[in-house]
Amino acid sequence: MHDPPPTKATVLISGEGSNLQALIDASTTAMPYLNIIRVISNKAKANGLNRAKAADIPTTYHNLISGKYYASGEQDEEVKKAGREKYDARLAEIVLEDQPDIVVCAGWMHILTPQFLDPLEEKKIPIINLHPALPGKYDGKDAIKRAYDDYHKGKLEHDTTGIMIHYVVSEVDRGRPIVVRQIKCQTPETLEELSNRIHGQEHELILEGTAMAIHELWKERSKQS
Repeated sequence: MHDPPPTKATVLISGEGSNLQALIDASTTAMPYLNIIRVISNKAKANGLNRAKAADIPTTYHNLISGKYYASGEQDEEVKKAGREKYDARLAEIVLEDQPDIVVCAGWMHILTPQFLDPLEEKKIPIINLHPALPGKYDGKDAIKRAYDDYHKGKLEHDTTGIMIHYVVSEVDRGRPIVVRQIKCQTPETLEELSNRIHGQEHELILEGTAMAIHELWKERSKQS
């Protein structure tokens, strides 16, 4: 498979940034066509920001509960919904200013609404996400813990959970899978041990999924030209 053209990527993070680091490392080795043009975090103290700065990648901190969209402790669901939509609309503006080819959610702990998704879809910019579960299973947060608990209750199908890289749509973790890896639960194994085993494989899968999405992106663009 030939390398695709140089591809500008914006990466969204919320925490440690180990998957981001895998992408940064790959951009200088296995994926020289990957050009990470900005890292955006919704957490000020996310270590991923330090990883980006160490690699001379521009960073942006964009927080929801900063008083700008709604105050911490806000109880009114309508106020919170309106704030989230404004936040996502601004996030779309920040991303589109850089004109990326693709957006990669690498441990981004914020559900994206149509106010973010629609402007990017209009520009034909795919958004991909890593989720530590199999397609259609354990959507949303705490996926690893929920699978672990079900395994110990004898309710986990084939004693198997997994990881997927998928396209992002408005239904949480329901976009088309790009690549899926199954992971068998084991006994004895603590939740932390299972989490570490899954996270260890996420680094490989995010590279594989990102590469596949980029190849698909350029294939689609060549059809349209």
